Amino acid sequence: MPGAADDTSGGSVNPATSVSVLVVVDNSGSMGEEQAALGPGLGVLAEQLTTAGIDWRIGFTTTDYGNSWCQGTGPEAGNLRATSCRSREASFVFQGAQTIDAFDEACANLCPQQWSTIDIGPQPWVESVGGITNLPAELSLTDAMSCLAPQGINGCGFEQPLRAMRATLLREQTPREPAFGFVPDNALLAVVILTDEADCSTNSDWEVIFLPEGNRVFWSDAEAPSPTSAVCWNAGTQCSGGSCSAADLDVNANPVSPEAAEDNAVLIPVAHYADALAEYDHVLFTLIGGVQADGTPVYEPGVDPGFLDEFGIGPGCESAAGSAVPPVRMYELANTMATADAPAAATICQPSFDSVFSSLGDAIIARVQ
Repeated sequence: MPGAADDTSGGSVNPATSVSVLVVVDNSGSMGEEQAALGPGLGVLAEQLTTAGIDWRIGFTTTDYGNSWCQGTGPEAGNLRATSCRSREASFVFQGAQTIDAFDEACANLCPQQWSTIDIGPQPWVESVGGITNLPAELSLTDAMSCLAPQGINGCGFEQPLRAMRATLLREQTPREPAFGFVPDNALLAVVILTDEADCSTNSDWEVIFLPEGNRVFWSDAEAPSPTSAVCWNAGTQCSGGSCSAADLDVNANPVSPEAAEDNAVLIPVAHYADALAEYDHVLFTLIGGVQADGTPVYEPGVDPGFLDEFGIGPGCESAAGSAVPPVRMYELANTMATADAPAAATICQPSFDSVFSSLGDAIIARVQ
């Protein structure tokens, strides 16, 4: 399986000698508090790897891959971004039914003012190679992560984390792309996805599922003037008896065979992303999303009809910061990577991610020589 020391054919492969950590950050309007916890957690990871003498790279992209309803957002579409959050204050303001300003919460309270700009050189990632980082000498790893990890909250609300992940990996394999070389030969690829919603990685040929002129079969309210995030849930999930699984459905909500799913499923099949990760000899995958404290999902309609109308399912977890949607498609992908030392998922409904990244660090150290 991907992430093991041997390839899927049983043949021997070279051991991992460094790690590249790709962090895909949900930058939609509800993510201020979660992004505030991300930087310190990554600081724990960076310190842990540095102490262990492991060469590491950490790169950031967002879940924004665009949508017809998201004019004016990024989208990053898998491009790595390595700029101080203090230089992007406007990106921490969400203009919706009410205005949300998360700049202080997610950025300014953690990123020292002196680091409004951070010069890391031409490559769009942070690294430590041979014990030498590309960060300014006076900038600590924790402060660096607290400045670079927060991506803002003004991104598209139809999040496409799996598609963004795949786009970054394609970019890092393509000469002349800024991300080229992010995952060197014999590096362990560690993917971290942080999101409080379901994956909505859409086949561009079928974006009509979001448009009023479409058949609205996935809309929670076919008479509404615009779709909600419930489209993402309904278009990629099937449920029965309190259990849910990923589903490949066509534009009329009919099941699609695995052979036809790549072309005819409205959401890009989970198998597409499993195949993409299988291109790498060494992989870890960590999902921080709407699961319970033990890392397992629950699928219930909940008691709030407004939440059900907005997201298609009840909360997968809840905290003082809000509620998160259970992540069926991402959870299934994470389970294909899970091992005893690297469980599939951790809950986003916790105030700190330090323990999540400490566990990830342990798993990386165990696999990198």
